Amino acid sequence: MKIGDLAPDFELESNTGEKIRLSDYLGKKKVILFFYVKDNTPGCTAEVKGIKNYHSEISNKYEVFGINQDSKESHANFCQKHDLPFKILVDKGKKVAAWYHASGILGIYTKRITYLIGLDGKIEKIVDGMGSSNHIEFIQGLCDSQRSCK
Repeated sequence: MKIGDLAPDFELESNTGEKIRLSDYLGKKKVILFFYVKDNTPGCTAEVKGIKNYHSEISNKYEVFGINQDSKESHANFCQKHDLPFKILVDKGKKVAAWYHASGILGIYTKRITYLIGLDGKIEKIVDGMGSSNHIEFIQGLCDSQRSCK
């Protein structure tokens, strides 16, 4: 996947049990799709908390979804524990992770990668790397570009 590519459509179950289809958001809001390794690990917890800190400032223009292979129950507990304002999607079998080049070494885990998907469904930005700080800084940059952050 590279900037300008059409983002593959998918339908996944969220932490709330709701079915989320990417195409339902196209033309309405840009989508921030972040893949992460595992619920309740230190780096992933830091990442979701960092995104949460900016969510209220960006939620008018951006829909945010996290994705990994953990169960709906794990995601529900993770979201509740950290009071997350966005949905986390279940990618059982890591099929969507494979489409988005988010499969870790030997496909054992989901790697940390964030995509910004435009209103037209095309990839506008990719943030790759295992450290959570680059992903949080990207979200902060979206917030700063709107000049609405505190």
